This record gives sequence, C-alpha cells and structure tokens, in this order.
Amino acid sequence: MTTHPTEQSAPADDTPVAFYDHLLPGIEAGRYRITVEQQLPAEQLPGARLDPVEQIVDVRAAQFRLDPAWVHAVYPAAHSQGPFNGLLPHITLNPTALPWERESFTAGVQNPGRAPWLALLLFGEGELPGDPNALGTTASVTIRALLDGDAAVSGPVLDRDAVDPTLLDTPCQVVDVPGELLAQLLPQPSDLAFLAHVRTGGEDAAPVEGQDSRPGQDAHAVITTARFPGAGRGRYVAHLVSLEGHTPPGPQADGKPVRLVSLHSWTFTSCPQSGDGFGRLAGRFTPGNGEHSAAPLCPAPAAGLTEELGTLMEQGMVPMTHITESGERALAWYSGPFLPRVAPELPRPADGHFPDADGLLLHEPHTGTFATGYACAWNVGRALALADPGFSTTLVRLRHQGRLRRATDRQYATYRRQLFLSAPSAGPAPRMAARAAALTPREQFEELLRGDALDALAPTLGIPEDDEPRPRTVRAAPAAYRLDAPKRSSAPPQASPDAREAAAWLAKLRTLSGVPFDCLVPDQRMLPPESLRLFHVDRGWLDALLDGARSLDRHPGADATTDAELDDLLDGQGPVPAAGLLLRSALVPGWPTLRVEARTASGTTPVEVIRREALGADVLLMLFEKMPDRLTISEPHQGLHFGVDDQGNVALRSLAPGEVGRPLGRSVPVGADPALTVTTPAGARVLDIGRLAARLAEDVKPGSPLSPAEFAVQLVRAPEQLTLTFEGTTR
Repeated sequence: MTTHPTEQSAPADDTPVAFYDHLLPGIEAGRYRITVEQQLPAEQLPGARLDPVEQIVDVRAAQFRLDPAWVHAVYPAAHSQGPFNGLLPHITLNPTALPWERESFTAGVQNPGRAPWLALLLFGEGELPGDPNALGTTASVTIRALLDGDAAVSGPVLDRDAVDPTLLDTPCQVVDVPGELLAQLLPQPSDLAFLAHVRTGGEDAAPVEGQDSRPGQDAHAVITTARFPGAGRGRYVAHLVSLEGHTPPGPQADGKPVRLVSLHSWTFTSCPQSGDGFGRLAGRFTPGNGEHSAAPLCPAPAAGLTEELGTLMEQGMVPMTHITESGERALAWYSGPFLPRVAPELPRPADGHFPDADGLLLHEPHTGTFATGYACAWNVGRALALADPGFSTTLVRLRHQGRLRRATDRQYATYRRQLFLSAPSAGPAPRMAARAAALTPREQFEELLRGDALDALAPTLGIPEDDEPRPRTVRAAPAAYRLDAPKRSSAPPQASPDAREAAAWLAKLRTLSGVPFDCLVPDQRMLPPESLRLFHVDRGWLDALLDGARSLDRHPGADATTDAELDDLLDGQGPVPAAGLLLRSALVPGWPTLRVEARTASGTTPVEVIRREALGADVLLMLFEKMPDRLTISEPHQGLHFGVDDQGNVALRSLAPGEVGRPLGRSVPVGADPALTVTTPAGARVLDIGRLAARLAEDVKPGSPLSPAEFAVQLVRAPEQLTLTFEGTTR
C-alpha cells in the first residue's frame, strides 16, 4: 500500500512525501531451475514427444558487500554528537528494492510477512567483544571462509553453488555478536517488516494522490533499528547486517556468538546535554547570541578606534599591509566582494574595461591611504586566467580572430574607397560607386585585369604577346552583384565557439569560482565558528575580476569588437550575484544536504540560488540573485527521522484518505510503558515492535492491523527548521 502524508507532516519545504510498504523485485536473488517440456497434440506421431530440457539460472544481487554509493544517508550523521536518546537511528539506501531482493532467515525458515533480509543493529560501548569502544571495528574474512564456517561461531548457512566463484576469495566484513545480546536487540521475524519501508517525494516529482504508481527516481529504502540510544552520554555503532542464512534469534544452547555480515556501519555519540543537535546548532543564529547570531559580514571594530576608522570597518573595510611597487610597506584598506552594504557604482573607463590594476587603486581620503580591493580583484582574475591554459588559449585565439576580421574589413573599405576615387568622370558616378561597393575585392581585381589592363600587365607577368590585338571583351557582372540584385542579409553573425567557451568561463568566474577564500573573507574574525553572515555582492569587484581575466593579450583599440561580443554573451549567461550568505557551522559536515531556502518578504516567492558550494570542511557559501528577506534553514529529507518526543510519547497521526499525516492531538506513552519499551539487562531500551504496532492500530485504525508504511507515519518526527527574518526569528 502507499501512504501520502499531507503538508502537515511533510518536510520543511512543504513537499509531499509518500510511504510504501515495500518495493518487491520481479524475482528474488537465488538459484532457479527452469524446465521446458514440449508435446505435440498427436501423440501417436513419431517424435511427437520431446525430452524435457532443464536450465539452471542464477539471479544475483548484493549479498556480502554494499557499494558505498548506494548509501544515500544515515541518521544520526556519522561521527556526530547530539541528544539522540529519543530517536531511532536509520539508514536510507538508493537501490529501492535492495532490502527485499533476498530472503531473511533462509536457514530452513520461511520468510514471514515480506520481512527484509537486512537489519540495522545498534551497539553501545562494551557490548561487542571485537569492538569494545564502539568505533566501528569489524573483522575481515574471505567469502570462502565465511561459507566454510568457523567452529567458534555460528555463521550463516548459504548455498556455495549460488555464489559467484570469482567472489570466493574476496574479503567481506563481519561482526561477532553474542547470541543473548542479538536475541534482545533483534525483533521477532514477524515484526521485522515494520522496520523497513520505502519513502519517496520531496526531491523530484512526488506521486500523485489516487494513482497506483511505483516509487520514482527520488525513492529510497529506509531501514530503522528498534533500539534507542541511552539517556546518558555514550558512543554507539550502527551496523547494517545480513540475516540471510541465519535462524531467528533465541537462546543459544552452545553459547556461541553469531557471525553477521556487516554491509555498512557508522558511529555517533549520544549526549542529551550536547549542543551539537540540529535544533541547538541552528538556534545559535537567532538574535542575542553574540557573534553566533546571523549578522552582516564585517569585522568587529576594536575598542579605542576613531569614528572614521570604525565607520570604515563597519562598511567591510579591513586594514592590511600594502607593499608598493618600490617595495615599501604601507597601510592600506582591503574590501572583498562581500560587503555589509550596497557598494556604490564603480566608475568605468571610456572603453568600459580597466586595462591594469593601477587604475583601480583608489584613494581613501579619511586616512590618506589606498583602498586595494578592486586592484586585488583585477590581479586575481588575471592570475586565474593565466593558470587555466584552456581559457587563456581560447581567449588569445579569439582576439586574434577578431583582429583578423577587423583588418580584413578595413582592407575591404580601402579597396572600395580607391575604386570609387579612380572611377572616370564620364558616366553616372553614383551608379558606378554603388556597383563598386557591391563587388568583392577579388571581383574588383578581376575587373581591372579585363581589357587593356591585362595587356598592360602582360610583359610584367611574362605572358607572350599576340601578333594581332585581341578584341576587348566586356563581361556582365554576376547576377549576385548586379545593382538590381537583392541585398545581403544584415543579420548579425552567430557567436563563434571560442567566444561561447570564453563567455561560459567568465560567467563561472563571475560566481567567484576558484577565487581564494582569503580574498572573500580577509579576516577570520569576520566569520567565527558557528556563525551565519549575510552580505551584498559588490558588482564593481566582480567587474574588476573579469577585467583582469580578459586582460590577456588585450589591445583596447583593436579588441573593441571582441570585447563587445563577450559583453553580449555574458549578459545572456544568467543573473549576476547580488547577495549571499556564509555559514560556518557543524551543520555543514553533519548535514551535507542541508536545506537553505531564501524567499522574499511575502514568503511565497523564492530567491534564485546562483551558486551553492561547501568551501572547506565547515563553510557553506550561497549566492543569490537578490537580497532575500527571509531565510529558512531546515534538516534535509533524511532528517525525516523516527522516534518519540521529549516526553517519550508517539504523537498519533491520521490515516484517513486525504488527511494522512495530520496530527490527531493525542499520543501513546511509549517510554513509560514497560510493555512497549523493553529494558534489557544491559540497560538497552528496545521497542517491542509487534506490541507497539498493535497498540497504535487500536487508536488510529481500529479493527485492522497497521502496514509498515502506516507504522512509519506514526513514528515520524518531522525535520526541525529555523526561519530568520530581518525583524527577528521564528521557529
């Protein structure tokens, strides 16, 4: 079945999300025997019955190793630290049908209720003998050794003939789990189906209500563990293990540990008092948190500065050492492309482009020093252009082609002018001038060679003279060049491939791609840890950057046409960045697909994002087409996690058609009910999945059991989000 939550339970971007019970493959992995029999109706005919034909077919799928690219996301994030004691860790996989491509408990046990062959197990410190510190340590054994078995452990019972022989000597990762611990952590076979489902929607087109469609390209298989992290501080390791070939967990008479194949693992630390959870990290950007609050990007003025110097720093100017051309050290002010204010328009030269950096050294009248920001931008652009041999070669070739066209046009004009001036006075001069203008230089030269002109040049060209003079032949001009012929098209020529390639490179540079971070943020105190900074983009700085890149082999007079062509192409390369934000926070590595939405004051019109890129381990840069009035920071889709609220309750949601996911305003106490949450002798809190599903069904679906998708809807905890506005913040 398919469950479609409404917007009340959708992710932070109000995109509908659909839950599916499972996505069953057309055929499961394994070995199959195909028998073909053929018999004609008339059995008495000779040869009417043919012998049966048998064929063994192996259907193979992932079994002992998992491609890392198949892991879409994990929650909590790997190596993260936060208050996770009320959440059920889970993993999302890109191959949507992967959890159902094999049978679970295939050692003589029938798969009940379409249970997945994969399970997510959570272990704390001191629980795994081979990994006492919960660091994700696993043992490596060959697949051959795994299939042969080990007398000291209870391993999977699998058909060796169904395994690809080329894989027998390749390694796989295993963990040895004490049998008693496994029996406490792993649900009953009939309850395993509730821990896996398919989720789709949000990133691409979502399913339409009422249509029986399979999950689309944005679908992910989700596997959840049944264990909560502890209430105290502790490190945990999550293992995605294979149940294929095992028997259901129970009391082990021999006391041997169970060897499980670990397909993927990650570690995290649960700390209720930690400030590294999403809500606490994002909450630091609200007003009143000092340097952590969302603020304009500018250096903090130091104490004791004069009013003029403080004003300059508030405008984004940073005092720095400036080395002049003579080698002297002096004080100068630097400003990058990111400013806390709208920069005034930079005056342009007559031809529209700065030929060098010296012309961009501006005098600062209050301090009597230079402002070097624009000059630095010009030099950076030139350095980046020189460092890219592809672009520099393309630009130089484009300029040479432009100069050749310009020289050819000038030569053509000279020919036309000389032909007009050399025309005889007799005859209609306007008509001859028009005819001369209609002929190409080659045709004009051929006209000169006709008649007496050819005889005069004969001795010089070495042509033998005839005894009798030749009659002068008058030829008519070709139809394409007659005075009454149609005129040539005046449509502008299409841009050359070199021009388009150069314009695309310059457009990418205009988004500050490749510009050193020190040029963007000259002082690290402007962007302290756990801070969010908004800024305006200085259009003059971008123009100076592009002028430096376009300065290679540039001659202002000869390259005016090429510059105009590049300007026209750049105008068609999309909007110019006008504003942006810099986020330096643990949110960047902890939530790689963090969702940041910029909108106008009304909150309905999104602001176009021109560039989004992580600069380093913990810095995120976003450039917008204009300054937004509202910013919404929310957890990504894998943040749609599962668990209980702060009071240990499951908030019930409607399953009625058209209202799926709507909160019902009542809840089921899970943490306080020992029948629903079992505490193991080791202190682990594990959900009794079967009893919890039956208890939830009594409230939201009386008389009918819950499906895996409906069970997932009840355990959903929507992603957290933070909305920032210029007037304040709202949660």
